[in-house]
Amino acid sequence: MNHILVIGSLNADLETDVDRFPQPGETLLGGPLHVSCGGKGNNQAVAAAKLGAKVTMLGALGQDNFGDMLFKNLQAHHINTDHVLIRKDKPSATALITRSQNENHIIVTDGANNTITPQDIIHATSLIEKNDIILLQQEIPLDAQIKAIKIAHNLNKIIVLNPAPMRPLPKEVTDKISYLLPNEHEIIALGNDKFNTPEDIIMNSPPPIIMTWGSKGVLFKNKNQQLEHLPAYSVKVVDSTGAGDTFCGAFCCFLHLGVEGAIKKALQASALSVTRSGAQGGMPTLQELESSDLF
Repeated sequence: MNHILVIGSLNADLETDVDRFPQPGETLLGGPLHVSCGGKGNNQAVAAAKLGAKVTMLGALGQDNFGDMLFKNLQAHHINTDHVLIRKDKPSATALITRSQNENHIIVTDGANNTITPQDIIHATSLIEKNDIILLQQEIPLDAQIKAIKIAHNLNKIIVLNPAPMRPLPKEVTDKISYLLPNEHEIIALGNDKFNTPEDIIMNSPPPIIMTWGSKGVLFKNKNQQLEHLPAYSVKVVDSTGAGDTFCGAFCCFLHLGVEGAIKKALQASALSVTRSGAQGGMPTLQELESSDLF
């Protein structure tokens, strides 16, 4: 099984439901407040660890109650926390989520996530060298991402980037990435005037792109250099939160099976994840994936 270093965000998610969203200046009564562990880096690390990968997390937390909760949650999922940075002068990041009638409003406070520096990445060079796959997202500072990609590339590591939230990277850095995992919205920002449809972007991108497409499945360029569509599995959806993060973590976990094998396993894992409530709570274990009768 692969050794994966996740360099990314750690958030406390604060969620509530309302009948409708408030107007400016208006106060409404909401439902119960639910506090859970989130952040794309955190979610993808947990997804890979539950599927059996050896996972190390490089991220930053504040010295506060949310930080304690997030740190203990990583340890509960057997994720190496030796390189989680504790910032005494910054709070842990939070995502404030309000839901109403299948829509949501989200405000993210970056907190400690925004303190990760290129120097922190340089200090982790030996850690990068010890791992097979470096998994990144874009909820940490851009200069830290760029430094991580450059160091990992020089060490001949597999670099997987989930470009969410989408922020442009310099071309000389993008070309160093082994696999890009955008969704159908994020991929458009990877195009240009000549290649501006998802299909064109996938077929003409220097780094291989695996585009997640929600209930439609995945689009990618196969080993025969042809555009291929793998449909999603048909399941009863309970909660789609975290399905994309489950796919990313599972893809890295199963890359030793080859790209197409990893994609198929990731589709299975994300399908299982939406049949249960909660982002991390819905993520399957390896035993659950292997014993499922859905596939």
